[in-house]
Amino acid sequence: MEPCSCVLQDAHVLPEPTDFCRLWLFRHPELDATAAQRAVGDGPAELSRRGRAQVLRWLELCKPLAITEVWSSPQPQCLGPARGLAEAQQKEAVAEPRLRDQNLGRWQGREWAEVMQQEDGAVRTFFSEFGDARAPGGESLGDAVERMLGWWTERMKGALGKTLVVVLPGTLLGGFAAAMLGMRLSRSVTLGLPMGGIGALDVFQNGSRVACWNADALRE
Repeated sequence: MEPCSCVLQDAHVLPEPTDFCRLWLFRHPELDATAAQRAVGDGPAELSRRGRAQVLRWLELCKPLAITEVWSSPQPQCLGPARGLAEAQQKEAVAEPRLRDQNLGRWQGREWAEVMQQEDGAVRTFFSEFGDARAPGGESLGDAVERMLGWWTERMKGALGKTLVVVLPGTLLGGFAAAMLGMRLSRSVTLGLPMGGIGALDVFQNGSRVACWNADALRE
């Protein structure tokens, strides 16, 4: 199914899911500035002040939604906001290990400047072969996306007509969306959301389409 390209200021004008499942994909809120300097990977990071404000905005946006389930990466920058969303809907957020970001092996948690100084060639390969290359001792984005697709294969059974919220790290979110839309993984960067961004996929039995992407952007 071909993706549609609608970008809406008010995502609540979308029709309710009937013969499809709607996946609301939330990229974790803005991180503290120190996280931008580190290879966070599937590790923890603190939210910035703006990131905490973005969680409040999420709660406002989700009030009219009839959310069936809330899922999250176990990383605290995802799980904390997911729990807030779930509590507002009188649900429980489920931390799913398969929704964590890609593991960056021996780069994990280190300053990017240090990593690039010591392993410049490997870093260049990692980004030039985005999606396929692995950090030393770590995973590729493709590995992480396959994990998430395994989770979705289980969840999609009986999901028609339901609305699911999933809070994810950015690279995994883009990679998963690309896979669902039949795009090459290397093109997942075109589906990048800013931190705190929101997108929605409508998933049918025979394919997926973009319902809206970065739905709240025009508010800024």
